[in-house]
Amino acid sequence: MGLRIWQQSITDLEQLPQYRSTLAAHGRTVCAPDTEVEVHGVRPGTYPDGLTPIEAIAYPWCHTLLSLQIVQGAIEAERQGFDAVAVSCFFDPGLVEARSAVDIPVVSMCETAFLVASSVGRRYGLIGLDDAHARYLHGLAREYGVSDRIAAIVPLHPAVTEADLDPVHGGGGDLARRVAGAAEALVARGADLIIPAEGVLNTALMRQGLRELGGVPVLDAYGALLAYAETLVRLRRTTGLATSRVGAYAKPDTAVRDHIAGMSTVELRRVAC
Repeated sequence: MGLRIWQQSITDLEQLPQYRSTLAAHGRTVCAPDTEVEVHGVRPGTYPDGLTPIEAIAYPWCHTLLSLQIVQGAIEAERQGFDAVAVSCFFDPGLVEARSAVDIPVVSMCETAFLVASSVGRRYGLIGLDDAHARYLHGLAREYGVSDRIAAIVPLHPAVTEADLDPVHGGGGDLARRVAGAAEALVARGADLIIPAEGVLNTALMRQGLRELGGVPVLDAYGALLAYAETLVRLRRTTGLATSRVGAYAKPDTAVRDHIAGMSTVELRRVAC
């Protein structure tokens, strides 16, 4: 029996058409033949002109508004019969909230990358887009209890944005040269595994066929994300494994959840980043 994954990006995919194509193509590559991956972005117009997703999500208010879209997407995915939601953002926005709102598995990029990395490496080297991104990743590492496994987090210099990376998904650019220095610095600081710690960056590297940097493996975080979603769906079907409703992922009843979802829709219409 096949399965369907609602893949949720925090980018406006209408502005990054080559990235959208890469997401869809990579999903077909890494998932089982009977798995369907449907790619979704945030609502067009979510970001004002001149503000990129990596910049916006660093602001707590914008992070909250993006999290609302993630949760609403998860609710809609479940209503449409999808089997899992995979959020392709390394900031993991709305992850806890989405898990508390739906019964289908919800996975996100950073948490998944750390879980998979623990089976193939002991000291992780993360490549971010800029200094602010690197600081946020350190916070997530603490939250997930893996700080002692982080060899270092190195941002690209000069910093890049998602828009800068989009041409790479069409086969252009010279990203490999730009990240080689970052990877060498990470290996020198003890990394035995490289994690491209941003969704657009990760798929851009995979688009160029990079599987190793500085002599150590590169984790395909997007591929791991989709594969992990598939695994949780199959475990749910075969063993009954479900999200715990005691503690962090407590789930309101349907009437309360739908009321909250309706209120958040009103707020999204009133405000924007």
